[in-house]
Amino acid sequence: MAAPPLPPQEREIRHPARERVIGHRGAAALAPENTLAGLRRAAADGVAWVEVDVQLTADGVPVLLHDATLERTTSGSGPLAAATAAEVATLDAGSWFGPAFTGEPVAFLAPALRTAAGLGLAMVLELKAPPDGAALARTALAVALAIQPVPRFLVSSFDLDALAAAQRHAPEVPRALLADGADGWTAADLIATAQRLGCGAVHLDDALATPQTLQVLEQAGLARVVWTVNEPARALALWDQGADAIISDRPAMLLDATTRATPRS
Repeated sequence: MAAPPLPPQEREIRHPARERVIGHRGAAALAPENTLAGLRRAAADGVAWVEVDVQLTADGVPVLLHDATLERTTSGSGPLAAATAAEVATLDAGSWFGPAFTGEPVAFLAPALRTAAGLGLAMVLELKAPPDGAALARTALAVALAIQPVPRFLVSSFDLDALAAAQRHAPEVPRALLADGADGWTAADLIATAQRLGCGAVHLDDALATPQTLQVLEQAGLARVVWTVNEPARALALWDQGADAIISDRPAMLLDATTRATPRS
């Protein structure tokens, strides 16, 4: 089966310098992850795209959070899936990172998308799927598409059910297959799965991003985004080998490195 054409939003991250670096969870090394403060820092650092993690509260409201539990990045405790949106809204999501961020709230998806749009940022929404990837995809997409004008975003996930649900419910929204080398992916598997789910890109971890894999994915018409890279030398090597964009905790450092990288034709 032929590879699907790249959706417009995926094509946008191929060449211009500021589109080649995606802030990881905002700018995770410099501001608390998955917060509005992180979005503001990423925008100040000059990126055009940020990646964030999306999950549902107990009452089905999408929020930005990476872990299944609240302890590491908020003042709360226990599973996010057991907390209501009202309870999550009272939590401090900044103090753990540093006193300058004390009182930073947990970011909810709709305000985060509006804030990002106001800052000129597009967003990669990573759907942290368990326990129900399809429900998360439906809810997150409904929230995002209800905003007018619709913000620039795409969805990514490790969870194939979430990507399939996104394909069914909002086929116009670009999708990216997330892939971890620890899961035993081959290049052929990545291509077949991405094509089946109508994904225009594969977001692969650094261990998977070998020159051969990058080349094969390019030949299949898939954009290649590599996570999570914080060393400029490694970023330069990946761009030279064909990576379209890199997700980084330190986006400003990698943006500076793009001045030494020659975009591929």
